[in-house]
Amino acid sequence: MTMLFPGESDWRAGMQLVSAAIDENMGEAVILTPVRSGGVNFPTIPEPERAVSTIAVFMAKPETVVMGDNKIHARGHSMSPLISTNVPVFSFDHKSLPWPIMQGCRIKLCRTGEVFEATDIKSDSVTRIDVKVVRLGRGVE
Repeated sequence: MTMLFPGESDWRAGMQLVSAAIDENMGEAVILTPVRSGGVNFPTIPEPERAVSTIAVFMAKPETVVMGDNKIHARGHSMSPLISTNVPVFSFDHKSLPWPIMQGCRIKLCRTGEVFEATDIKSDSVTRIDVKVVRLGRGVE
């Protein structure tokens, strides 16, 4: 490992350097707004007074979705409509977060003004946290 990361004898420390390089080269400004529980069966409540600015990498990963059931047509062929879409994902260096991200958290992409809501949070258990989101739109806070 010392060949890849000179001066680093720890693999985790080397990966932290990689994570910092990812943010430096691909990251952009976002505003992260935490939420609190709205109660059982109620939506979360944003807490804009606790919002922070940080850096995240925004990606829109391509995904193909099969719509409907397989249909057998007159010629005996099975066809399912396939729809191509993008799944928006934010990737954070875990050190850039002042508190743990939870489902419902709001992320505003400063470049476009779009606001997203966190739906699925996954850590790589080393340095980065990937957050799948849904678009809420522009001007939503």
